[in-house]
Amino acid sequence: MASPLHSPPPFPVSLRWLVTGPLLLILALLAAAPLRADTTPLKDYAAQLKTIERGLRARSLEEAQLRDWLAQISVGAPLAEACVSEGEQARQQMSEDLASLGEPVKGEAAEVARKRRELKQRIQALDQRLATCRLLVLRSAELKQLVSQRLKALLARHLFAKGPNVLVLLLDNWKQPAAWLAATLDFLREHSGVRQFDRGDWGLLLGALLLATAVGALLRHQTRRLLQHAGWDSGLSSEALRALLGSLGHYAPQLLAGLAAAGLALAVTGGQRPIPFVSLLGYAMPVYFLGIVLIRFFLAPPPPARLFLPLDAALARALARRLKVLLALAFVGYLLFATLFAQSLPEPAILLARALFAAVLVLNLMWALWLVLRLPRLADMRWFSLLIYLVLLGALAAEWLGYRNLSVAALRVLLGSLLAFGLLVFLAYLLRDLYDNLDEGHSPWARRLRHALGLVPEAPFPGLVWLRLITTLLLWGLGAYAVLGLWGVSDTTLQQLRVLLVQGFEIGSLEIVPLRILAALLSFAVLFALSGWVRNRMEHRWLQKARMDRGAREALVTISGYVMIALALVVGLGVAGFEFKNLAIIAGALSVGIGFGLQNIVNNFVSGLILLFERPVKTGDWIVVGNTEGYVKRIRIRSTQIQTFDRADVIVPNSELISNQVTNWMLYDARGRARIPVGVAYGSDTQQVKAILERVAAEHPGVITDGSSPEPRVLFRAFGDSSLDFELRCFIYDIDKRLRVISDLNFAIDAAFREAGIEIPFPQRDVHVRDWPSPPEAGS
Repeated sequence: MASPLHSPPPFPVSLRWLVTGPLLLILALLAAAPLRADTTPLKDYAAQLKTIERGLRARSLEEAQLRDWLAQISVGAPLAEACVSEGEQARQQMSEDLASLGEPVKGEAAEVARKRRELKQRIQALDQRLATCRLLVLRSAELKQLVSQRLKALLARHLFAKGPNVLVLLLDNWKQPAAWLAATLDFLREHSGVRQFDRGDWGLLLGALLLATAVGALLRHQTRRLLQHAGWDSGLSSEALRALLGSLGHYAPQLLAGLAAAGLALAVTGGQRPIPFVSLLGYAMPVYFLGIVLIRFFLAPPPPARLFLPLDAALARALARRLKVLLALAFVGYLLFATLFAQSLPEPAILLARALFAAVLVLNLMWALWLVLRLPRLADMRWFSLLIYLVLLGALAAEWLGYRNLSVAALRVLLGSLLAFGLLVFLAYLLRDLYDNLDEGHSPWARRLRHALGLVPEAPFPGLVWLRLITTLLLWGLGAYAVLGLWGVSDTTLQQLRVLLVQGFEIGSLEIVPLRILAALLSFAVLFALSGWVRNRMEHRWLQKARMDRGAREALVTISGYVMIALALVVGLGVAGFEFKNLAIIAGALSVGIGFGLQNIVNNFVSGLILLFERPVKTGDWIVVGNTEGYVKRIRIRSTQIQTFDRADVIVPNSELISNQVTNWMLYDARGRARIPVGVAYGSDTQQVKAILERVAAEHPGVITDGSSPEPRVLFRAFGDSSLDFELRCFIYDIDKRLRVISDLNFAIDAAFREAGIEIPFPQRDVHVRDWPSPPEAGS
């Protein structure tokens, strides 16, 4: 039989090409798609690299130019890398297609030979393009390294640039003592902006300040009256709100006056450049007073508000005073060194003022740090304070020796890091209190939310653990990102971090995208919490009027809860980028494993999932399963650890807790009933016995007598063989203390019966003697 490649064509050649020619052309165009990719961005990137190479030949370069070049390289490098990756994949596909055609044979079809030639040509062209892209990748890496080295060298020269030391500055200022006064007067006349205010402006400013102060005083009075109202809650959020309102109200006159001054300065000198000193002073005043408000809010709220942070009041007030001094120093430093006033003074004068200002600032920073480290939670970090003190003293020494850029950089890094850390700790504390409030229901709004979600008082808030994890990761991740920026990490590195967070990275064949994972956890937590709200609405509202019996309603609510949990899981996996086609592989592997004898393990595994989701048994519950009785110590995915009253740990497979009968004394309520049987002698006054037993039960603090459970009852059970049998039944607050309460009641009953003369009999028996030996005769 002839080979298909050598068989005569069933159609004429022209007709066959009419049919197969367009198809081959389409296939060729599709296969050559990577070759026809838009090369304009790569050409532009290559031109940028050439420009950077020429620019690096210059001896002196600015920091901004170098950072701009680094940004250009970082933006274009992924294009070249993508070109290499796509080209390699396309070449591999073409090589496989070429290998599938096999080696040339004599007499093969012309289409096969033509296809082989086309594939070889395209592979050759693709190799040329790959070589160009690989060259761009290498050039970008080399240029990035060169630019980074030049930038590091420039920053090093900038940091270690040396100016006149403090002794030289003292001598220079000693030689011209009137320079300060003359320069200050000249500045006030020419550059302060005072001349731009005419008499009408000054009058308007005075009237605005008086009006703002009067309105602020009225707001202060109204705020104090509001805070003295007795309708405030005692939770952390309410105390924080009281502190915020008290601080804002206390400084309302200063804040409004500062805003009025800033507004008038903007109206008079808003279009002037550079901005006059008077305008900068007006702009800075509300910011300064707002900082004072924040300090009072956190550390020393004015009465009747109270300190809401867990700090010692005296320590908090001392720290507040020190922070106010630091804020005043920052305000003065801004006016001295960040305005035209610094340019108006002679250089020796401004440098000497800067040295003196640095000394005062460092001393107050060390003082404030000493107060902060007196906090109990920071007791273990006091050794770290030595390093901070050394950095502060080193920055002051660098300033006085003339290394002013190094001093500024050290202070910026240190203060920025400390402020970021303090802010993160405070936000973490607020979030922890918020989540604890949701989990335990301290405040009324939290109790209302828990009630809306259908949560019993002791039940945990669903999905809250994931919210804690997500917010903690986001909070400390943002803090770490800010600290990296403060420490001078290059924009390129920060851009790479952002790319890793947004686009992810690969570990082998696994692709991990951190932001998608966090979004998946967040969506799962929200939907998981929403499932509780839906179940509560279905149970108490939506299905109340439905024509269904109670069992059907409960089954529908339970199934709906499981469906929503499964939906939350599916949505979370989808947001995380999980491919659901892998579920078939997982299911196949599980079915094979189950078939090979893992039924028991799978049974315990599924039972563990049921225990974790349904929670019929929780850690700390007192349960009885089979012959085992004790407390649940830990629930694992395969087994549950029960600690008996003899302190022995018993490992129970989860399947026994699901398939067998389990007694849980503490499932939904810690309350329970105690039964004390009591027998009294025949002839005792039964009404007196009943009254004594009821009185003894009512006097015990562990017995419930507030009406929330049935009152203690005494039952006359039977006429026994030796006694009148009674039974005291009472409900107690904590079933965990059942044996202790029963023992206390037994002691009290015995004492009360002795006092009343009531006898507790012991069992009596009649002895019948059938044969009794006769007494011996006398004298025998």
